[in-house]
Formats: sequence, structure tokens, C-alpha cells
Amino acid sequence: MAVDPPDLRASDADREAVADILRAQCAAGRLDVSELEERLHTALTARTLGELDRLLADFPDGRPAPTRARPRASPHRVGLPGLRRFRYVDVFDKDRPTMYVQAMEHIVPPLVRFGYDIVVQSEPRMLVFEIRERPAWVPLVCIVGFPVGLIALLYKDTQRIVVTFEELDQNRTCLTSAGLARRPVRKAFAELGE
Repeated sequence: MAVDPPDLRASDADREAVADILRAQCAAGRLDVSELEERLHTALTARTLGELDRLLADFPDGRPAPTRARPRASPHRVGLPGLRRFRYVDVFDKDRPTMYVQAMEHIVPPLVRFGYDIVVQSEPRMLVFEIRERPAWVPLVCIVGFPVGLIALLYKDTQRIVVTFEELDQNRTCLTSAGLARRPVRKAFAELGE
């Protein structure tokens, strides 16, 4: 298998594939939000494959093979109940500020209702939501290991959802949402794309 030379020009599909990996790495907790913003800007303005490769050099996986430049619109599958990873990419025929306002009106209420906090609000480019919850195993440890097991009550997992708004042209915006969430939250994101 031949490796592309680093000075080879990058395509839009190459840049978008790297941007998707960066969003997923942020949702997984490997990048903080400010570093995600910097790397996304660099990825979307990269000229060569070498520039893109440097953005992914400190992650477990390398640069993916490019796919099509933009995904086609398709209904999102919300999936089964419970805490699950999701990633939705939608293209809207609206400018970025309008899409940002619409997303805020549609997705923030269910997220707040389920206990998420907005930890980054970079208008109109990005939203990051987080929630800290006790995992399902905590009550079992408390009961089985009582009284020492009560220390497990101090443990909480952090789930993060990253939403980015990329302006494709003057009247089109690509909204990408990725993270770990329960079914009602995933449903709110899926309905936004319908």
C-alpha cells in the first residue's frame, strides 16, 4: 500500500475527514475545546496532507482515507435506550448565525432538562455540553462494600457533546454533533436534522 507524500495537496474530503476525527477526539476527552478550535481551523485551511497528518500525530489512529466531501441527508437512527455514542452530520440551507440560533432553541432545552451544562459557547461556531453522572455500578459497590463502598458515591463520569457549525457557503451550514448521550438527547439532535 503506497503512502501519500506529505507535500501532496489535500482535498476538501481529506480536510473534512480530519475535522471529524478531531471532533470525535474532543468528545472522547483527548482534546480540550480550545485546542479543538485551533486544530479545526488549521484542518479546514490546510493545504497539504502533511499539515493534516501533523494534526493527528498524537492520536491513536492516523489520517483516514477520504470519503465523499459532504454526507448526503439521511434520517438519523436514534438507537436503543441508554448511554450511547452518536455522531450526526447535517447540511442546512441556512447561514451559520441562523442555524446557530435554531440549534440553540431546539437542543438546549432538552439538554438542560437532563442536567447538561453549556461549558463552551463560541458563537456561532461551536457548542460544548457536559454532564457529570454517577455510573450504574456505583449503587452496587455501595451495597456490596458497605460502609467503605460508600466512597464510590464520590465518583462521577463526564459525558461531553460537541456541536460545530461549519459555513459551507453564504447560505449553507454543516452542523456536526458528536458525543455520548442518553436516547432523549440523541433524539433531540436527530430531530434537528429532519
